[in-house]
This record gives sequence, structure tokens and C-alpha cells, in this order.
Amino acid sequence: MFNKKTEPFSQAGLHGLWLEEGTQHYVRFLEQRADTATFEWGKEWNVDQKVYEDRLEDYGNGWFKYELKFVDNQNKLTQVNMMEQNQAAIPQVYVVTLLNSKRLEYYKDGYKNEKKAYNKVTE
Repeated sequence: MFNKKTEPFSQAGLHGLWLEEGTQHYVRFLEQRADTATFEWGKEWNVDQKVYEDRLEDYGNGWFKYELKFVDNQNKLTQVNMMEQNQAAIPQVYVVTLLNSKRLEYYKDGYKNEKKAYNKVTE
């Protein structure tokens, strides 16, 4: 169920390591700035596909830049995946419905029924 009144979430609340519920898909949101003042770096990997964080190439596949903004009464997370030779893909936009010290929930903008949930592993 979605709250009718939404409060802005802080991008700093994303920082740390998150594990997608029911999977071995990890996401780490870093505090390190990307190419603008608002985007920060992040990385993701799937242990079930034998991909591990320490094997990701610096700022290559597995890396993304992200920004969390409060727009039109929604918390919008824009994630731009980094492809071969650091060519950015088309941004994906998600609506964050819950963000606290233990849990992150969001859905792809326009797809409310495809909600993803993450539990925080570390700061």
C-alpha cells in the first residue's frame, strides 16, 4: 500500500550495501561523486551468476551512477548503468516508496506491480 503523503528521502540514506530480498543480487550505493554534483557511484552484482564485487572492473560493467530526487511528490531514483568503455546506457527511473536504515523498496516508474525490496547488509 502506498502512502498518500510522501516525504523526501535523503540520497545519503541509500549509502551502503543492500541485498535484494529472495535473491543473491547485491547493490552498493557509494558516497563517491560521479561526473556531476548530484550523481554518485554505485555497483551491483549477482552471486548466483558467480559475479562478485571484487571482480568488477573499475567504473565498467556492474557500475552505475545514481541520483535520488523528490519530483512531483515522489522520490525518484535515476540509475544510469555503465556499459563497456564507460558508455552510459539509457537511464532507468524508479519510484522509491520506502527507505530507512534497514529496508529499501521501489518500483520501476510506471510499473507499480513490479516492486523490489532490499534489506541493508552494511553501512
